[in-house]
Formats: sequence, C-alpha cells, structure tokens
Amino acid sequence: MNRWLIRRVIKASGFRSGYRIPWNWKLGASLYNKESFKKTYREEAFKLILREVSRKSKFYREHLERYNLKNVKTPEDLGDFFTYPEQLESHSEDFICQKPDIYFETSGSSGKPKRVGFTYEDFLLLAFSTAQGFEKMGMEKNDLYLNAYSYGIWVPGLIIQNALGMLGVPAIPVGHQKAEVIFEKILTYKPSIVGILPSSLIIITKLAEEYNSELPKIRWFLTGAQHIPTKTKEWIKSVWNADVINGYGATEFGGTFAMECEEGKGYHFNDLMFWVEIIDPDQKGYGELAVTTLAFHSMPLIRYRIGDITRFVHDSCHCSLGTEKIDYILGRKDDMFKAAGNNLYPGYFSKAVVEGVFLGVEIDTREGIDCIRIRVTEGSKTDLKKLDTFILDTIEKGEIIVETKFESLDSRIRRKIPKLIDLRPR
Repeated sequence: MNRWLIRRVIKASGFRSGYRIPWNWKLGASLYNKESFKKTYREEAFKLILREVSRKSKFYREHLERYNLKNVKTPEDLGDFFTYPEQLESHSEDFICQKPDIYFETSGSSGKPKRVGFTYEDFLLLAFSTAQGFEKMGMEKNDLYLNAYSYGIWVPGLIIQNALGMLGVPAIPVGHQKAEVIFEKILTYKPSIVGILPSSLIIITKLAEEYNSELPKIRWFLTGAQHIPTKTKEWIKSVWNADVINGYGATEFGGTFAMECEEGKGYHFNDLMFWVEIIDPDQKGYGELAVTTLAFHSMPLIRYRIGDITRFVHDSCHCSLGTEKIDYILGRKDDMFKAAGNNLYPGYFSKAVVEGVFLGVEIDTREGIDCIRIRVTEGSKTDLKKLDTFILDTIEKGEIIVETKFESLDSRIRRKIPKLIDLRPR
C-alpha cells in the first residue's frame, strides 16, 4: 500500500492523533461509498478472520475442522454452521483468540449474562465507528453531550465517552441515574445532545411538561434498548423541540450495532465491520438475524444467531449515513408463541401503541381463551385498530382476547425488559 496515500488518509480523518486507530480502518472509511471496494474488503476481511479463529479459538477450531476453509469465501459457504448465544454463555473462554484488555456483560434478558472480551484495539475501533456515525449525524465540537447510559460493565457508556473524546466533544458523564436526577443535570448543564434510555426519556419529558421555565435547547436524544412508537417521538419533540434517534445493539457486537437516521426507515449498520445475514426469511423477508464480526481480535463471532427477527430494508434513503439497513426488530425467535392457532411475536402488538413505551406482552387464559395483554408504560395510549388484519379478525371471531396492561417504569431495574411473559398453564 502506498505510504503517501496512507498518511493522507490518516491526516484527513480529522480525529485526535492521541487515539491509535489502525490506518487500514481509516482508509476503509474514506473509500466506504465505493461499492466494489466494500465487496472486496468484506470478503478479504472475512477470510482473514476465518483463518484467525480456526487457529486461535478452541471453539471454532473444533467446529470448523470439517470444512476446507480455502473454499469458504462468504459466511453462507459455511452452510448449516452457526454460533448460538448459549454456546457463548457456557464456554466464553473457548472463543478467545487474543487476550482481552476489557470485558463487558450482556444484560441477561435472554438468559444468564454473557461475558464478552475486547482488545484495546477492538475497543478503539468501536469508539471510532461510533464517532464516525456521530459526525455524519451532525455532531460538532461545540456540542455538549449528556451521557445517561451506564458506565458499569455494560458497554455503551464507555464506548460513547471515548467516541466523544475522538471528536473533541465535551461530555457530562451522568450515568444511569434516576430520571429526576437526569432531568436536574439537563437543567444545570444545558446539553445539546442527550444519550438516554427510552424509559427515562419518557419520565423526564413528563417532568419537562410540568416545568414552568424555559427548557434547554436540545438538538436530539439518542436512545436504545426499547422501541419508541412514532407518536411518542412526536410528543417528545413537541415538548423539547428535539428529535429522537433510536439505536439497536448487543454487547456481543460491541454495543450499538445499528442506528436510525433522520428519515426513520430502519436501522443503518456498519457493513464494513459486520457481515449481516437474515436466516430462513418468510414471504415478507423476516427471518433471524445472524452477524459475523469482521474487525474484532479478541472474541470474533462467526454467523452469530442473536435470536432477533428482522429483515433487510432496501428502499432508498437520502441521509448522511448511507449504509445498509435492517428493519425494526419484530421480536425474538424464542419469544414466538402460539395463540388461536397462529404463530405470533410480541412485535406484532407493538403496532397498537401510539403513545408511550411498549414493554412486551403477557399471555394468560380466560375461560379457555388466550388472553394477550399489551404491556405499556403508565400514561401510554393504544389503538387496537392498528393491529394487523389477521389479528383483528381473530379478535372479532372471539378466538383471542387482547387488552392493555399499564406498568410503572419505577419498578424496572433491568436494562432490557423481557418481551414475553407466558402465564398459561403448561
């Protein structure tokens, strides 16, 4: 590679030189929109990571020995081989290719918390990718970011903090506090951007409605972990005059894996760092999300089936991010349940929530009929007419009962909330 070109790419990146980001990723970022480069880069990165895990990871060495890796050029070439969360949960040390410099844990919403390790270089790449996304979304050095994500063993707080440092954006590291504390800090520091969980955002917006003085001028809220309906976003914007941008992520992928843009047509993901597949798609394109990490040195994952149901979004998007997209998460594969002879996901019922936060569904029986309660935060509004036609027909026939159940946010202490609670007798 031409050294002069490498130096030009590094110099053009604009990030602080104190952070050691490998030149090849800066080069990749500069050539990102060239489709031919992207295809070649991903294929070469996949072959490289496949060789690494087959030599250094005990788990992959044992599971990939039946393949002639010289003939494997894409993840699909591995056929029926996948990596599953329970394997990572039970034998996380067998996935290690390089000694981790830092560990994070999953929330444990789908089982026992999983430990995921990253090298310092992995960590910086995640921060660099996050900084890139922030910059494309319009974040500037004169912004002030209030970070209300946890700085504990959960990944977002520290990744975002380092991304802000790369951009030279000052931060207020509030951490995951009570909503009243976050609201007080917003009034005190007057940030222009706030990173916050949706449940806390709902509460501080209610506090803002009751506040009698002028509110700080916030440009946008960055949220994640729970889906926010469009009507709720509109309500938040009417109170704060600020946009709400939702993210989707998993600790296994280094935190925020994909992000909405201002057009709100799904989640953009970094397709240089992640190879995404949709497994066994149905007629509408929905299937299980499988992700191969292309950049991590410590614990790379090959065809990791996280269990979330989504699909690719192929409609045009004119935002500044310009990367591939997946749709909003319909539900988890293990959250699929049967009611009135139908295979259903909690995500089907989120469509009824026009204002507030959708928490999931609770299923019970009443006089032999399945009763589905749509769990929402207190003060939410629902409209059952917005449900899919086949669900409305089933309700009309008296084959299922659908109700709304309001729950207090204050009792929620977990970062992720189970989307399915099945109380039916086994």
